[in-house]
Order: sequence, then structure tokens, then C-alpha cells
Amino acid sequence: MRSESLKTVVRAAVPRPVRNWLRSPSRSAEWLWDAAAFSLGATKSLALLPDWSVVCHPHFYKVVYQAQIADPEQASEFRNFVRHCSCKMFLFDIGAHFGIFSLAAAHGGGKAVAVDPSPTAAKMIATEAALNGCAKSIQILQAAVSDANGVIGMLSSGVFSDGYFKFARGRAKSDLTQAQALTIDQMSLQYGSPTHVKIDVEGHEAAVLRGARETLRRVAPVLFLELHNQIVAADGGDPRSTLDELADLGYSVIGVDGSAISHDAILGNPIIRVVGIRAQV
Repeated sequence: MRSESLKTVVRAAVPRPVRNWLRSPSRSAEWLWDAAAFSLGATKSLALLPDWSVVCHPHFYKVVYQAQIADPEQASEFRNFVRHCSCKMFLFDIGAHFGIFSLAAAHGGGKAVAVDPSPTAAKMIATEAALNGCAKSIQILQAAVSDANGVIGMLSSGVFSDGYFKFARGRAKSDLTQAQALTIDQMSLQYGSPTHVKIDVEGHEAAVLRGARETLRRVAPVLFLELHNQIVAADGGDPRSTLDELADLGYSVIGVDGSAISHDAILGNPIIRVVGIRAQV
């Protein structure tokens, strides 16, 4: 009880951004070291494909290497995505984080709108786009995508999780950062209709799809989805709601390798990456 009281006092007295930095001194020091090295001109090169190496901010290199190369599931998802990239691609990169999918779209000759509520992420996307000569192909939108336009409270995990902003229930208002929120339908009005949509929003997938109904029914873009079943269930939601939303929109769900996959198999995983396809209208 005393421990919980102390946590409450600390949360009230110390702003969330400061707590983020103090929670993990080693991660904070790593961020500062990488930022200092980059300011002095240090970059790294990461070979993602035989014909494609990305010029990297030192911290971008670590994050992308861990996700797109070292992690087998994410690497498979990324390789499948790259096979779709062409000069005809217009990607909505929802939950872009550091923007590697947007960079892949640009590398393939396409264009992307990279959307992320984190200012850290938005800055990194701009840095990487400039380093790799594709700033004209990637539009950056610092916002959260949901089922309604307006403002939404989000939880910043700061350096502890590489600059992520997350949707969170039951947190004190003082812990949340207010972010612009908009729907994919609104994005389609502003930027045009996407050919592909990547959605990685840490359990907020169903809300994003609800805000995309008009666009998905009208132009049937290919969907690359990361389904966070465990997060949804832990927050008191039903992971099946995302699959129900896709079915209502006429989408079939397949594995990233193109194989058939049942809803039960999808729901049996705490996190799974799938592709949504629908017959063109």
C-alpha cells in the first residue's frame, strides 16, 4: 500500500517525459550517445536487400536491424511488403514509427504518407528521408489514426521504447499527451486514395478500420496488419472485433507468406502479422 502511495506521489510530482528518461538510464544514455554521434556526422549503412542499403542515423540502425533483420517474423513481414512495392504504390503508413515501410515504398518508386503521433518518430522519419534522398516521396504527418477526427490522449513511452506513443486506458490525464487524431477516410480526402495501407497501432486496429470504412469499400487497398491480440484482451477488448470488421468490409485475411490462415489460428497468437485483401471494386 505504501509503495502504491509513493508511486502516486511520484506520478503527480514528476512529469511523464522526465520519468521516461529516468526509468531506464542505460537506454537514455544510449539515445544521447547516438544523437551526439549523429550531430558530429556519424551514420551507418544497413543492407536490407541485395540491391538496397539504407543510410542510417545510429539509433535508426539499431532499431531497424533488430526488427527487420534479427526478428524472423518481422523480417518475413517486411520482405513480403517489399514485394508489393512499385512505382504505383501509394502507401498510408499508419503507426509508421521510424518509417522503414515508407522508405521501402519510396525505394520502389512509390509514395507514402507516414503517420505517427510521436514527435521523436516524426523527426526520425524526416531525418531518414533526407539521408536517403526520398524526402519528396514521403509526406510526414504527426498524428494518431483512429475512428474519429479530433484530439486523443496518448501515453508516451519515450526513450524506454524508442519514442513510441501508445493508446492507453485508465491512465491519469497528467500522464497523457494530447495528439491530433484523424481517420483514414479523412486522410483520403486530404491526400488521395491509397493503394496499400500498413497498420501497426498497438491494439487500436479495430478503431483504425472503423475510421477507414468508406475508403476500404471504395478503393479496396491491400492491408498489412499487425494484430495485437494480447494487448486488446488485456485492455478489456475483444480481439475478434478486428477480424469481424475486416469481414464486414469484405476482406479476406491471409498470412504474410500468402498462405491461408484461420481466425482461430490468428486469435491464438498474442501478436501476429497478416495481410488483408479484397476483390477490386
